[in-house]
Amino acid sequence: MRAVTVGIVSIGDMGLGMAKLLKAHGYRVITVAEGRSEHTLARIKSAEIEMLQSYQELVVQADFILSIVPPRDALSTAERIARAVKQPDTVTKRQGLEEVNGRPSRSPLYFLELNATPARLAEEQAALFETNVDTSIGSSAKCHFLDGGIIGGPPSQNTDGKWKKPSIVLSGAVDLPSTWAAFTDILNMKLVSDRIGAASTLKLSFAALTKGLTALSILSFSTAQREDLLPELLDHLQQYSPHTAALTQSGIIAMSPKAYRWVDEMRGIGEAFDREGGWDGVGSRVYGGFAEVYRSVAEDTLLGHERVESRQRGTTVEDAATIIARRQQSEVEDHDIGPMS
Repeated sequence: MRAVTVGIVSIGDMGLGMAKLLKAHGYRVITVAEGRSEHTLARIKSAEIEMLQSYQELVVQADFILSIVPPRDALSTAERIARAVKQPDTVTKRQGLEEVNGRPSRSPLYFLELNATPARLAEEQAALFETNVDTSIGSSAKCHFLDGGIIGGPPSQNTDGKWKKPSIVLSGAVDLPSTWAAFTDILNMKLVSDRIGAASTLKLSFAALTKGLTALSILSFSTAQREDLLPELLDHLQQYSPHTAALTQSGIIAMSPKAYRWVDEMRGIGEAFDREGGWDGVGSRVYGGFAEVYRSVAEDTLLGHERVESRQRGTTVEDAATIIARRQQSEVEDHDIGPMS
């Protein structure tokens, strides 16, 4: 009897954590190696994730596919999966693999869109899987689409063996397989609505508060630093609003390797507030500005080169604020600023 197989696209920091969690619970985890960077390939090998050469192979072998990519890549990823599903020989190949739990025929594929995208984009992706699929030759021809979002950091295992997990919220009205209950329990997933786009809106509403606060922190700390007032600002925060001090400082330290991903997420939040929240352009103006903050960090400063697993710069508020404050200089070298402790 084969193990339940989960395809993850792609293996970034979050995808790697999900893969490790699933493998620890007996799931087979696969991904597509084609076109991946050396850095990503090293991550895949480190976690002993099986590498396939095409999206059709992924679709044939997977029972579930998790899309965990930068928001800018969400639609193109869904398009690749949808094309693979509709290739003429995909159904035959899927039916050639035994079903889990000894069932006589292969269950449909489930595609979980877990990226920080607005409801409109979730709806566009869902439409890709609703057309030109011949289900008369069996249920394995269909690919069910679920809209979703991840709230919290990547899964990690504590020293006592227990897992710390993010929350995965999902929405959509689909028939669920017999393997669903165990799968959702392991990944801490919850269906919050039968309406496509609802989970995306929930995710973005949450991110608006957390990553939005970090964007405000970047503006505040870097401005104070330019005026040689950062120590005073931090001191007053600690004295008069210690909870805010903790949130803002941890946020600005953690954001560097992720800033490039958050550019489109901020734009998506603005769209969600205008489209679903009825804010008539206010959301886009506010969060479009925050998108520019993160774009500047990612493209105009040394912090844009940081990686989660190998941090060098921006690991203190002072260092991050100094680098960001000097972003408008034509060139900022490591030896000019120097790491701050």
